[in-house]
Amino acid sequence: MQSGLRLFLPAALAAALVTPSQAADYDPPIIIDDAPEVVPVEVGSGWYLRGDVGYTISDGSDNGGGGAFDFDEDHTSVFGGGGIGYHFTDYFRADITGAFLQQEEARLDLGDLRGSIKSTMSYGMATGYVDLGTVVGITPYIGAGAGFIYSHNTNSGDVAFADFPGAYPDDDFAFAYTLNAGFAYRMTENLSLDVGYQYLNSPDAKYFSASSDGYVDEGFDMHQVKVGLRYDLW
Repeated sequence: MQSGLRLFLPAALAAALVTPSQAADYDPPIIIDDAPEVVPVEVGSGWYLRGDVGYTISDGSDNGGGGAFDFDEDHTSVFGGGGIGYHFTDYFRADITGAFLQQEEARLDLGDLRGSIKSTMSYGMATGYVDLGTVVGITPYIGAGAGFIYSHNTNSGDVAFADFPGAYPDDDFAFAYTLNAGFAYRMTENLSLDVGYQYLNSPDAKYFSASSDGYVDEGFDMHQVKVGLRYDLW
């Protein structure tokens, strides 16, 4: 019995000395309670595409004709265009648009000699809008824009209009601005119907007009009604 006790005591003492050392070498697992959440980046968030058709209610020139001109009153009042925009906040957005504006054509008939001149106009515009809040899916807005008007003239037939002083204006770029108001109706999560009024003014634009003295006019303003679709890309 005493011999067994002598063997047990040294073994127990050795175990007591070794165990704390081994425990000191043990590293517990590191637990991070607040790991940062990985959020995927949204591609295209805030961007939208738009397309519009419209009708010019009034413009700065009267369709007519006189003298040697046989004016066919080919004056296009329907216009259309498109562009891209961005929602900066829930209340402010902006877009860049381009559109065909109008076309006017006149013909010269002098018996055996005939000719025609066609004038087309288009514009590019950067416009900012303030959305005034949404009620039952309808968002009224106001806006203003600045850009340019481009007029282009083509001549065909037996008579060169360029031979008549002032009857054939050069292609022209001129400053223009718009004032806008309307509302958008959200049809789906990404698609909205846009109905609006636009006042377009270009005080220095030069363009062909069969009803004007010298067949060249300068400056105009237009009242337009537009209907279009906006598609959000998010």
